[in-house]
Amino acid sequence: MEKIDEEPKLNQPSEDAQREYLSMINDDPTEVSILRTKKKYKMYWLKNGQLVKLSRLLLRKKDVDKPEDSKTTGSDVLDEILDDNKLACKAAAIYLLNGYWKLKFKYWFLWRWFYYVRQYDNMQLLEILTTGKKKVPLVQFFNSTTLLIGAKGTLIQMTAKEAEATLQELATERLSQTENKDNGS
Repeated sequence: MEKIDEEPKLNQPSEDAQREYLSMINDDPTEVSILRTKKKYKMYWLKNGQLVKLSRLLLRKKDVDKPEDSKTTGSDVLDEILDDNKLACKAAAIYLLNGYWKLKFKYWFLWRWFYYVRQYDNMQLLEILTTGKKKVPLVQFFNSTTLLIGAKGTLIQMTAKEAEATLQELATERLSQTENKDNGS
């Protein structure tokens, strides 16, 4: 058991974590290719505008979805598959267009190019979608959120004795609840 007064032991990050951090800081691109074609694209780390646009796209898709209680015919299933393919083309265009102005002016054309002209299917866009998911800087978001929560002046600071007493109360409450469930059945 560690003592409370000791300094926490810090471990050095692994080489992979260091590479990923430097890649994010330098905004290094990752080259992705579309399956069964020779076309390659460079994908950069996602920015806030891209995340907002993608969130709106997914929320709009959720609102438009039909209720599940209707019987699905063959044409309804085909429509759903085509809608999902359209969604994949839109998401791929968002992932590839890095920056506000590129999204503003090229998004409309690029997702239609993927869907109507090139007719990419979900399998062909899979590499773009999986790489785009990895390019979301979530760790930095979580770290900054955690630091901001810790900096709030309205938090009550507990002493070690108060924290220990609270934990003991919670443990005894759990034990008493499980005993009541066992005896009452």
